[in-house]
Amino acid sequence: MKSTIIALAIGSLAITGTALAEKPINARQLNQQRRIDAGARSGKLTHAEEARLKAQQASISRYEQQLRAAHGGKLSKYDEHLVHARQDAANAQILKKKDNAAHGKNHLKL
Repeated sequence: MKSTIIALAIGSLAITGTALAEKPINARQLNQQRRIDAGARSGKLTHAEEARLKAQQASISRYEQQLRAAHGGKLSKYDEHLVHARQDAANAQILKKKDNAAHGKNHLKL
């Protein structure tokens, strides 16, 4: 009984890991853009920080389009790795900018 539960738990983790690995690049980028917008609205990001982070997202999008154009509209596994690495760096920058001492205007109406 106990081993069955453990096997099911391990199997569900494997399925979850696979689903996360197959998450579309565009969905991840959209999520990061939403986080930037939310940070600007809440006042955690200044206007300049927001502009830099959006420019970084645009750069990642252009890079992805260049890779797709070079490979007939598709991304190889290595290309996906390169794009994800840039998105990881962008994610770290978003976290860093939202948690620093600089704050913008709070535009939320509570």
